[in-house]
Amino acid sequence: MGIVRWIGVFCFLFVFSFSFSQSINDIKKKKERTEKEIAYLNKLLKEADKDKSATVEKLTIINQKISKGKEMLQSLRNEAAYLEKLIADNTKIKTRLEHDKQQMLDLYSKMVYETWKKRGKYNHLIYIFSSSSLSQAYARYKYFEQIGDYSKTQIRKIESTNDSLTAVIKDLKVLVNQKNATQSKIAAQNNELLKEQNEANSYISELKKKEKDLSKKLKNEINNRERFNAELKKLIAAQTKKSGSKNSTYKQTPQEQLLSADFEKNKGKLPWPVEQGFISEKFGVNIHPVFKQVKLSNDGITITTSKNAAVRSVFGGVISEIMFIPGYNNVVIIRHGNYLTVYSNLVEVSVKKGDTVKVKQVIGKLAESAKGNSTLNFQVWKDKVKLNPQVWLVPM
Repeated sequence: MGIVRWIGVFCFLFVFSFSFSQSINDIKKKKERTEKEIAYLNKLLKEADKDKSATVEKLTIINQKISKGKEMLQSLRNEAAYLEKLIADNTKIKTRLEHDKQQMLDLYSKMVYETWKKRGKYNHLIYIFSSSSLSQAYARYKYFEQIGDYSKTQIRKIESTNDSLTAVIKDLKVLVNQKNATQSKIAAQNNELLKEQNEANSYISELKKKEKDLSKKLKNEINNRERFNAELKKLIAAQTKKSGSKNSTYKQTPQEQLLSADFEKNKGKLPWPVEQGFISEKFGVNIHPVFKQVKLSNDGITITTSKNAAVRSVFGGVISEIMFIPGYNNVVIIRHGNYLTVYSNLVEVSVKKGDTVKVKQVIGKLAESAKGNSTLNFQVWKDKVKLNPQVWLVPM
C-alpha cells in the first residue's frame, strides 16, 4: 500500500470524524431547540385545557405543535440520511482496508515461504563469506539486511492496517446503532403527528358545531381590529403633524435621527417583546383556523405566550403614547426616531408617557385570556408605513 494512499485513508478518517461530529452537533442543537419549543407549547396547551371544551386558542396551539413536529421529523430524516451516507462511505473504506490487508498478508506469506524453502540450501554467513571480494560480501550482507527490514516493514503495515480496520468497524457499529435509534424516533414522531392531526380535526369538528357563536365573536374581533387600526393611524398622523412636518414623514430631531439609524441597523436582531411564545398569527392576511373562507388582516404579529407574561421594549426609545382600546386593553407605543413599536393587550402598564426606556425594559403585563393564556399584538411602523415585525426580531 503506497504512502500516498495511506495518507488518504488517515485524512479521510480525520475529516470523517470531524465532519460527523460537526454535522451531528448541528442537528442535535436544532432538535434540542425544537424540543424546547414543543415543551413550551405543551405547557400552554395544559393551561388552555383548564377549559375542557374545544377552543380556537387550543386549535392554534395544536396547529403550532404540528408545525414544530414536522420540523422535528425533517431533522430526524436529515440525520438518518446523513448517517446512511456515512455508513456507505465507511463501508467502502472498510472494504478497501480489508483488500489491502489481504494483499499484504499474501505477499508476506509468500516471502516467509520462500525463505523457509531456502533454509537448507545455504547458510547466510557461508554465503556472505564465500564472496570473491569485499564489495560482493558487503552487497550480500546488505541484501539479507534489506530482506529483514522489508519483513519488519510489512508486519508494521499489516498491524497498522488492522488497527485502522478495527477503528472503522467500531465507527460503523456506532453509526448503525445511531441510525436504528433515529429510525425508531422517526416512527414515534410520525405516530405523534398523526395523533395531533386527529386531535386538531376533532377540535375543528366541534368548533364548527358552535358556528353561530364563533361567527358572532369573529365579527366583534374584526370590528375591534378596524377600530384599533383607525385609532393608531389617527395617532401616528397627529404625532407627525405635531413634529412640525408638512408631509407624511415624521420630522426628527438630530438625536432621533441617530436613534432611527441604530434601529435600522438592528433589523433581524431585535429581542422578542416577550421571553417565550410563538407567532399565532402572522403579518398580513391570515386564513381563520376553522372558517377557511374567512380572511383576517393583521397589521402586526400576534404572539401567544404564558398568562400575564411581562412585555418588554425591543429597543431603546421614548414612550410616545399609552391608550385604552376596547378589545386590545392598554396599548403602549414607543418611538425610536421615525420608527414606532406598538404593544397591545396590556392589563398592567409600568411606564408613563414621556418615559425613556431601554432595550428589554419591562413596560407592563399582558391580560389573561378567558382560556388561560395571553396574546400580544406587536407592530412596527416607519412613519405611516406598517412593517412586518417578524423580520425585525431575532429568530427564536
